Amino acid sequence: MNTMLLKSVRVFLFATLMPLLAACSSGMQVRGDSSPYANFSNYRTYGFFKPMGIEAGYNSPVFGELFSAAISREMESRGYQISNNPDLIINVTARLDDKVKMTTYTAPYMSGAYYGGPYRGGSAVGAGVAVGSRATMTENVSVFIDLVDREGQSISWQAVAEFEASDDKAQHLQQTIDQTVSKAFALYPHKAGQ
Repeated sequence: MNTMLLKSVRVFLFATLMPLLAACSSGMQVRGDSSPYANFSNYRTYGFFKPMGIEAGYNSPVFGELFSAAISREMESRGYQISNNPDLIINVTARLDDKVKMTTYTAPYMSGAYYGGPYRGGSAVGAGVAVGSRATMTENVSVFIDLVDREGQSISWQAVAEFEASDDKAQHLQQTIDQTVSKAFALYPHKAGQ
């Protein structure tokens, strides 16, 4: 896999919202917010931005296909129907941020010395603990799912999933995206027409 594609895959590990195993998914933080001005009882249909932010630039159209499929499952399970003239238009974007993670560690060590003169011998042995820190670069992925009121041209609901990118998530892209979308929509409190 070339470097540009691997970097692009890492950006959209959402996760993309989310870790692949239960232990990993605990590292994902997801939040969702509804606009106080949105009238969710008016929304019965949905569609997608063309192209979505996740498909633009150096990103692969595969991201759009995987996100669209996962989001469609969530929307249809809530009674929404896809439409060419939708009430809600959905956009997915992602951001990759470099972060520095500081780790403090301790390392025990032994010390000893030989002492004495020509006819005396012996040693002194001691133990100590060294303290140090290490800086590690990590990449944080933020995935944004926006449900936009087509008529009012304003965001009605947004979910944001944040997690640390990893090669494991990149290798299991579909599973990562499915889990990210599932976690995000667990915070979506509405059904079609309600």
